[in-house]
Amino acid sequence: MEITLPLFGTTTSTSDSCGLSVEGLVTSLNTATPWELTLPATGVFGLTGPSGSGKSTLLAALAGQRRCRGNITFANTVWQRGRRALATHKRAASLGFQDSRLFAGQSVADNLALARKYSHRPLPAEECEQLLKAFGIAPLLHQPVELLSGGEAQRVALLRQLFHNAPLQLFDEPLSAVDRAQVLRSLLPTLRDFWARYPALVLWTSHDFDEVQLLAQRCLWMQSADLSAPLPLFEVAKYLDSKAVGDSFRSRIEARVESLRGGLLTLELGGVSIYADRVAGDYRKGDTAVFLLEAGDISLSVEKPGLSSILNCLPVTLTGKKHLADGRTRLQLTLAEQVLYADISQLSCERLQLREGSTYFAQFKAGSPAGL
Repeated sequence: MEITLPLFGTTTSTSDSCGLSVEGLVTSLNTATPWELTLPATGVFGLTGPSGSGKSTLLAALAGQRRCRGNITFANTVWQRGRRALATHKRAASLGFQDSRLFAGQSVADNLALARKYSHRPLPAEECEQLLKAFGIAPLLHQPVELLSGGEAQRVALLRQLFHNAPLQLFDEPLSAVDRAQVLRSLLPTLRDFWARYPALVLWTSHDFDEVQLLAQRCLWMQSADLSAPLPLFEVAKYLDSKAVGDSFRSRIEARVESLRGGLLTLELGGVSIYADRVAGDYRKGDTAVFLLEAGDISLSVEKPGLSSILNCLPVTLTGKKHLADGRTRLQLTLAEQVLYADISQLSCERLQLREGSTYFAQFKAGSPAGL
């Protein structure tokens, strides 16, 4: 006999309509810092922070797979009120794990077919075919999942979640075992294109901030079980930079598409053209393209260089300098309200006599933009 709890699965008339509303959510991990969160019905949001801070716990609680108390409402439907919760399978959500958790004893095709069968928003067959090709899964369809490598299993698990196409999609380090070049050059552009065509509310959890910058509009920060409201990406980037996370730093750039011919993408930023090759995404004139620039790939010149095989030369204003412990200097550069970071040696910084507020010329090759 099934006992129906009052309020669950029913619609509400609260002002939090359509999106995700989390109020006073407490698990065994965050008893002193209840989680509060309000997100719209669609959009891609990052979730990052140190290991053990509570990111996976939050996702599991939202999906109904972690005991907790508090209030959760999504799309005007109550998922949790106090300690009483709607069952996981009745929530319009999907949760993808780092360890893939494919259904054993079945083929790749069987796993994907189940996702489509139980989807309330099934994708057209031609869309599924495009995703299979983009993820490189077509040759693996008849293979038992037990024979997949770690990277292959993660790609299949992620694709299975896309095939399910839930209104709320939660991802927990879904690409950690996949080749990084494939992630940046192919998979992330494919995901951006997919969610542009099939909007959902997406929470993308990753320690790789490059993934977050390329996919997300804003980012949630979790540290010691303390959840910060969605922050602009540049604020999280500056925080990570101040904590000296990683050996390199990348700038997130948005530019308008002018053309795509022969694999060479032409973009416009602040009245200046930017060129990028080895482009994977499907772009049209007027689209907004997002890419990353490695700080070490940018060189700086006091005067505008002459004709060169390096296609990109941007007039930038120096707005900040920071000396790094390894002998480099990190420069903060701006162009049309976009912030770029360049790492140069302290010797170069001294020789160029760089001054904040002055204009310089930043150069980088067409192969440097990542994530397009």
